[in-house]
Amino acid sequence: MSLGESTTEKSAPEQLFEPTPRMPASEILLILLAMVLVFGGFYMMGLAFSVPEWAFWLFGGGIVVDALGFWVAFGIIPSREK
Repeated sequence: MSLGESTTEKSAPEQLFEPTPRMPASEILLILLAMVLVFGGFYMMGLAFSVPEWAFWLFGGGIVVDALGFWVAFGIIPSREK
């Protein structure tokens, strides 16, 4: 018996990695929606500096859209797990 061998015999080979289930399509769509909302909100906030008469509403709307995107990403998607 060498150093790497054990004295007990195993009937099935041991797997190194456990197989993971596939992500459902609805979850992928929610991730894409969250990304669009977050980056769209950033764009709206940046656009507010080039439109002075609508600056307040664009910046505020961008914050609201960002909040919705982060809520989808960190609120809705994790609560869907079983």
